[in-house]
Amino acid sequence: MGTPMAKNLMKAGYPVAVYDIDEKRMDHLAEAGAKKARDASDLASQSDVVLTVLTWPKVVEEAVLGEGGVLTGLKKGAILMECSSIDHETSIRIGEKVENAGCRYVEAALMGRPYEIEPHNLLFLSAGRKETVQECEPIFLAIGKKILYAGDVGKAKLLKIANAMFNATETIIMHEALTWCLDNQVTQEGFLALMKERRPERASSLEQMMKGGGLDTHPSWTAKDVYHGLKIGEEKEIPTPLLATVNALINLAKAQNKEGYSFGGMMFKYYERNRKTS
Repeated sequence: MGTPMAKNLMKAGYPVAVYDIDEKRMDHLAEAGAKKARDASDLASQSDVVLTVLTWPKVVEEAVLGEGGVLTGLKKGAILMECSSIDHETSIRIGEKVENAGCRYVEAALMGRPYEIEPHNLLFLSAGRKETVQECEPIFLAIGKKILYAGDVGKAKLLKIANAMFNATETIIMHEALTWCLDNQVTQEGFLALMKERRPERASSLEQMMKGGGLDTHPSWTAKDVYHGLKIGEEKEIPTPLLATVNALINLAKAQNKEGYSFGGMMFKYYERNRKTS
């Protein structure tokens, strides 16, 4: 996600410095005009706004709060825009440390896929001090198409997780319904015609999968966000029996996903395989 985001910022005229533990990624962006930083602290020291786009909570905490991390170089009054797919409590904890250091923190949850960034189709869920979020609006719009303000830090990550819960459940029931129809001699064309009437936003991708396409291997955060949602539900004793079932199905599909398909393709192939072997 970070590579096309950086490219969009450069296209908008922003000077961009980059740091990644993968030297090849930095080299690629340097060829496009970015400046390579020695480490996260060096990057922060030469930036007014730092965006972090990382993987798991522990990785984000290490990159921001650890030795040589962003916070060791971040200037007073500078902004950290945290765009990683992490849980809300980690985001709140990082945000408090950033603010206590005299800097500013914006939580930004990304809604979209890597190929949606270049054409500016990315949606941002934002949280934090409203005036700081508003100050960052030109940066958001240089990368994506729209910003939704969620409120206090933590709320953007929670909304992203809620969206993943809904998306994963609807995706799975769609493929389950397709399998059920096919096993009852309803044609693919019949099911697709129904989907075009009832769920047109999903019908296009489903049609591509049926034709053997649409099974991309771009990384998907849906499974991770579902896991975060289930974990938060357990910790807060919120009843999530349906989500627990969805998470279990995701784990079964992941075990069979040797091709590395993204979430939608992974679930499609899971039901296809089990239909053929039943």
